[in-house]
Amino acid sequence: MLTMVELRKLVDTPAGITICLVATVLAGIFGGGAALYRQPATIGDIALLAGVPAGTLVPVLAILLVTAERTHRTALTTYALTPRRHRILAAKAGAAIAVSAAVTPLALLAAVVIGPVGSLATGDPTVWSVDAGALSRFTIINVILALTGYALALAIGNAPAPIVIVLIWPMLESMLRTASPALDAIVRWLDVAAITEDAGRAATALAFWVALPALIGLRRALRAEVR
Repeated sequence: MLTMVELRKLVDTPAGITICLVATVLAGIFGGGAALYRQPATIGDIALLAGVPAGTLVPVLAILLVTAERTHRTALTTYALTPRRHRILAAKAGAAIAVSAAVTPLALLAAVVIGPVGSLATGDPTVWSVDAGALSRFTIINVILALTGYALALAIGNAPAPIVIVLIWPMLESMLRTASPALDAIVRWLDVAAITEDAGRAATALAFWVALPALIGLRRALRAEVR
C-alpha cells in the first residue's frame, strides 16, 4: 500500500511528469533510430535502445522521490500518518525498484509499435526476436542505478548533488578508464555494469554505490528531526 502511494508521488509533481514525458519522447527517438539505421533491427535491439533514456532518468526519479518530502515540506505530514519511518523509506525503495524494473517491458511495448513502423519506412521486414539475456542484464542494471540514486539521495539529503553524480559519473568513468591503466584498474571496480560480468567487482560496486550511502542515509533519516 505504501509503495503504491510512493509510486503515485513519482507522477504527482511537475518534475516527475516532465521526466516521464521526456523519457517517452526520447524512447521514440532512440527506438526509431534503431529501427531505421540498424539493419536488420530486431525487436530486442529496438527495445534496448528505446529503454536507454528511461534507464538514465529513473535514478533521477528515485532521487526526487527521496528528497521531495523536504523540498515540498511534507515530511511532517507523511511521518504523522506513518510514524515508523523505516516503512516510508522501504516503500520509497520499493517504488524505485518497481519503476526501474518496468522500463524493460515498457521498452518492449514501444519496440512492438516502432518495429513495424520502421519496417514500413525502410522496406525491410521486422525481425521478431528478443535476446532475453540482454534484456535481463538491462533490467538488473536499471534497478541498481535506481537504488544508487535512492541511496545517494538518502546520504546527501538534497537532490542537485546526487543528480549531478548519477548523470556525470558514466562520462567521468569512461574518461578515467581511458586516461591510464592504473586508473582503469581502480575505476573498473566501481562499475555497476559488472553485476553481469564479475561477482567480485559487482560486490564492490554495490557496496560503494548502494550499501554504504544507504546505511549512512538511513541512520541520518531515522534519527533526524522532522521539519
